[in-house]
Amino acid sequence: MEKLLFTLVTLVLVSSCSGQATSCSDYPCPKYDVIKKYESFEERRYVDTDWITTKLSSKDSTSLIAAAKTLRAFCDKQKEAGNVITDGWPALVTIAEGDTPSMSLSWFLASDSKPVITDTSVTLEHKADTSVYVRSYSGTPTIAAAEENRKNLIEALVKEGKKFNPAISTGAFYHSYFSLTHYNEVWVYSA
Repeated sequence: MEKLLFTLVTLVLVSSCSGQATSCSDYPCPKYDVIKKYESFEERRYVDTDWITTKLSSKDSTSLIAAAKTLRAFCDKQKEAGNVITDGWPALVTIAEGDTPSMSLSWFLASDSKPVITDTSVTLEHKADTSVYVRSYSGTPTIAAAEENRKNLIEALVKEGKKFNPAISTGAFYHSYFSLTHYNEVWVYSA
């Protein structure tokens, strides 16, 4: 599983719609307000956002590679058709556990992006404004680092008495896997 998720992170980070951002200051990112900063995490309120998302049919490397190619091909076709797709960060890896587990890849769409969904394997996902608990960390993204930071975030949330949804977590990545510096986040959604 660890090797699979590391592959997923790698695919997401090297496959943005076009080009690689060096930081959010250079590319559009979702807007948010910091509600409160804690010692090891912060609570944010994100505005409504739009994403292109593709589901993974299974948790093997073949499915991960196919998902990355699907989003890449979608972006390329949109641009060829003259539709505006403005690059943005972050790239998200969302894992939902429970009765119907799922994993997806999502790329942020800047507000001026106007994709026309013609590929049934890609969905335009609108995320309503929401509160998220965020723990940030640096270093080359690995599944071990993401899992450790998720564990630490959940422990901190329990200690603070925060209500959250433990079944869904998201890794947010803001740099190419091959970048010399990395800024990463783990998101856990408030309940």
